[in-house]
Amino acid sequence: MERRSFLHVLRILDGRYKRDLPAHIREDPFRTLIGCLLSTRTLDERTDIAFAALFSRYPTLESLLDANPEVVRELIKPVNFYATKAKRVLEAASYISKVHGGKVPRSRKLLLEVPGIGPKCADIILNYSFRKTTVAVDTHVEVVSKRLGVCSPEDSYDIAKNKIESLATKRYLGRINDILVCFGKEFCRKRGPRCGTCPVFKYCEWPEKYKVAKRDSETSRI
Repeated sequence: MERRSFLHVLRILDGRYKRDLPAHIREDPFRTLIGCLLSTRTLDERTDIAFAALFSRYPTLESLLDANPEVVRELIKPVNFYATKAKRVLEAASYISKVHGGKVPRSRKLLLEVPGIGPKCADIILNYSFRKTTVAVDTHVEVVSKRLGVCSPEDSYDIAKNKIESLATKRYLGRINDILVCFGKEFCRKRGPRCGTCPVFKYCEWPEKYKVAKRDSETSRI
């Protein structure tokens, strides 16, 4: 996809969406980091339940350092892989306390050294906690960007991220996550996309869009 087309897409969608952020990524950097650890392969709704339970019992980094691992596991049971994530939560808290004096680092390189933090989590923390204009390629962003033709189907996380960032202007960089997540949930869903009513259909380069749009049209007449 050419830059002009991508900017047209962002302009159309920017006016359409205002995202209500899930609780686990709208607080301070440390809580957002822990929220990201909890959210992997888990729906936002279930992540927020576990997030609220954990920080109700252990409201600060310092309190987590003395937390009972069994209690942490019970508190975060709503998320998938809760036993592994409980271990990661405690490891991350200990690491940030010992290595960074209790402060979450603002550097992507340093964030990636925190136990359990991968590229997506690092970029979410930078974007939402530190207001840096970076793109976090979550499932929705990946699906949308690859269908639009911004990225290739085989692109890795970092290649996809770099392509998106190179095509967007500074005006949109801080909002791309919100825009594409909302659009992905409403129209460009991984399963069951709604191509027939897509507001950016003409810009999309996904070969399957015509077949899906035809199916949508036929279904609406039934």
